[in-house]
Amino acid sequence: SKPYKKHKPKKQQTQAPKVSSPEPSLEHRLPSPSNDPLSGGKDSLKLKELMDLCTHLSNKLLKLESEVIDIKSTYKERIEKFEGRVDRLEEENRVLKELHSVHSKVDTAAPVVEKEKSFKQGKIIADIDEDVEINLEEAQAK
Repeated sequence: SKPYKKHKPKKQQTQAPKVSSPEPSLEHRLPSPSNDPLSGGKDSLKLKELMDLCTHLSNKLLKLESEVIDIKSTYKERIEKFEGRVDRLEEENRVLKELHSVHSKVDTAAPVVEKEKSFKQGKIIADIDEDVEINLEEAQAK
């Protein structure tokens, strides 16, 4: 049961009393709501159109959500591929830096080694030339 409401005292009307019009009021002209969704007329047509529109929009939403999932997975795969590529390039870069530092250390010592080698090679060539002259003199003496 509903709780009882307290009655408020009525205000005295200061306006002129309303005269009823011969036309029915707005409330009387509106169709009464029906609990039957299958009732005929314009309302049922509008209801069917709204239901079709709702179904269409729901299907479109599902399709778009599916596309978003596909796009996300595609980009995730691409990102993973690029991350692997970055890791590989960083490793190659690290190795190249190590090789560069080793070569720069060798290059500072290399000119000394090359001078020693060239001196030794020059001495060996000079010795060979002397041997050739000795061999030529011996061959001419015979």
